[in-house]
Amino acid sequence: MSILPPAERRSVVLVTVYAALSLLLLVIGERIPASWLRGTGAVIFAPFDRTAGALDRMFTSWNENTSLHERIAKLEVENARLKLMAAENPRLRAQLGFGSWRGLPLQPVEVLALGGGNPLPDAATLSAGLEDGVQVGDAVLTSEGLIGRVTESWPRLSRATLITDPNQAVACEVETTGVQGILRFVASPRPRLVLSAISIADTVRVGEIVVTSDLSLRFPRGIPVGVVKQIDRDPTGLMQEIELAPAARLARLRHAFVAPGPRPPADGIPRPKLGPGAATGRIEPRAAGRDTVGKGR
Repeated sequence: MSILPPAERRSVVLVTVYAALSLLLLVIGERIPASWLRGTGAVIFAPFDRTAGALDRMFTSWNENTSLHERIAKLEVENARLKLMAAENPRLRAQLGFGSWRGLPLQPVEVLALGGGNPLPDAATLSAGLEDGVQVGDAVLTSEGLIGRVTESWPRLSRATLITDPNQAVACEVETTGVQGILRFVASPRPRLVLSAISIADTVRVGEIVVTSDLSLRFPRGIPVGVVKQIDRDPTGLMQEIELAPAARLARLRHAFVAPGPRPPADGIPRPKLGPGAATGRIEPRAAGRDTVGKGR
């Protein structure tokens, strides 16, 4: 009769069995095919692997579900705020004498030919003209953004000057902050689109979208022009010089749209848009900011 307690007796038996199995594997281990061992191990441990994978996926899904619920809640709050602002916007614009937002009527055209091309084209021949309602001064754009304006129009064809023409200037603003500037194409020392006439005190960040400004006398407001790529100072050091990546692919133009631009007055002299108080000699707040900046843009 053994003098060891039952627990210790079981431990001794287990150790003895493990030792015998170890000796057996050492003696006959080389004779057992490795593929058979791998297959047996795969069969034995497959349920454990499946269980561990399911638990891991369950834990990951739980975390993602929690994150998505939090994001949905934030988006719902933001959506409610935007709906409130959208409801207030027409009332505020009416009180300030601003015109209502209207979608631009677009005339689809085909780009028949491109002119220039050193390195980017600076003119395009369009497949529509006066008979199609295309007039001088109309804006030309793609689904991505502004590419230029119509400068000549014939009965069935028209010619557009692109924003890559050094003589073309576009009044623009940063979409998020409203910072105003003038867009021009600069050919040297390397070709690029530059937004200038921006005070050094104005904050502009890389990645912000630049659109046509409401101060422009040539283009409708809100058409994307480009994205801020690089920010430098001009040679005087007093103003910012901002390089833009164009919104439209100017070297791959095949199709475009023509949108009616602001029509010049009969005498050909551009004038700022005045608010309802112009008849009484009182300039509305909107007109005060346009009186000088908008000229020639």
